[in-house]
Amino acid sequence: MRTSTTRRGISLIQLVLLMPLVLTLLLMATTWIHQTMTFSSAIKKRQSQHLNLTRLASQFRRDVQQCQSITAVNGQQLRLQNANATEIQYTIDKQSVQFQLTSDGKLIQQDQFRLALGSDAAFHTSELPKWISLVVTRSPHINRRPSPEKTQMDGPTITELHVRSSPNRWGDSVSLNAAQSGGETK
Repeated sequence: MRTSTTRRGISLIQLVLLMPLVLTLLLMATTWIHQTMTFSSAIKKRQSQHLNLTRLASQFRRDVQQCQSITAVNGQQLRLQNANATEIQYTIDKQSVQFQLTSDGKLIQQDQFRLALGSDAAFHTSELPKWISLVVTRSPHINRRPSPEKTQMDGPTITELHVRSSPNRWGDSVSLNAAQSGGETK
């Protein structure tokens, strides 16, 4: 019988030296995958917010250009009356802008445009009857976990959206209702 003196394999010492290297590479790969997924999630949120604001800007501009009467209520609500007796209402909530289209008291269409965390929306009516604006701003330093006692962000703000539109663009004139408050409303 012949016995082979040359064995192929890994010694225990080689295995002990190789294990930390493999574990280090596995840890680095796991960290890289986690960071990539986190970054991808943040980009998707920003893209979704951008598309939402673009949709809001387009709809607000179109509605204001077609309206014949504007009423600003409490600085947080804007009512637009069209020639075909439909009423469009924009309402600013804490983290969204609500849209409602009604005709003869019946709700026809409803939509909600969500705003990013720390965003603040306002209607600027100081230039009525020629222009009206919807402005959405946000603080550049947003905490991931906002504290309930600090609701107002101090410091510089970023303008995410500024839509300035001319009411009744293709009509004669715009009527301003009595509920309209002069100056800039917020």
